[in-house]
Amino acid sequence: MVDRRPLLAASPLFATLPPDAVDRLAGWFVSRPVIPGEVLIEEGEAASILLVVATGSLVVAKRVDGHPEALVTRIGPGGHAGEVDLVDDERASASVIAETSGTVLVLEAQRLRRMLVTDRRLFAHVARALLVDMAQKVRSTNDRVREAIAWGLDATGEAIR
Repeated sequence: MVDRRPLLAASPLFATLPPDAVDRLAGWFVSRPVIPGEVLIEEGEAASILLVVATGSLVVAKRVDGHPEALVTRIGPGGHAGEVDLVDDERASASVIAETSGTVLVLEAQRLRRMLVTDRRLFAHVARALLVDMAQKVRSTNDRVREAIAWGLDATGEAIR
């Protein structure tokens, strides 16, 4: 059995939460073993879960038309995936697959909604952590898009008027 509290406290997603909030948050997650190749979140399917890696590693993969799935990133202990699916109840934008045997901590959207009713202060901490994480990802994506556009303009010799 994985001790959820120290793992969540060390996770970059929840590192800024006060210790008492991390203590309470640990009870909302369920620990679950995974095996290599196991699909935890399937691109295009409903997911509504947040995964935090306890042990082992996960890969995030995206379908690319005319090609096999492309690796987006690898996630090791303390890393997380599924935060967008947890919040918006839309279909998953990428697949999350166990790369190795290990354990993940799972927070289901239904439990997060229950947290809103039963522990609003904890919910506020978690919501802020998720918002900050997503804002950082949007900024990083914007930087990558800017680089891709600049590369395309350099390669074609075109300029923006």
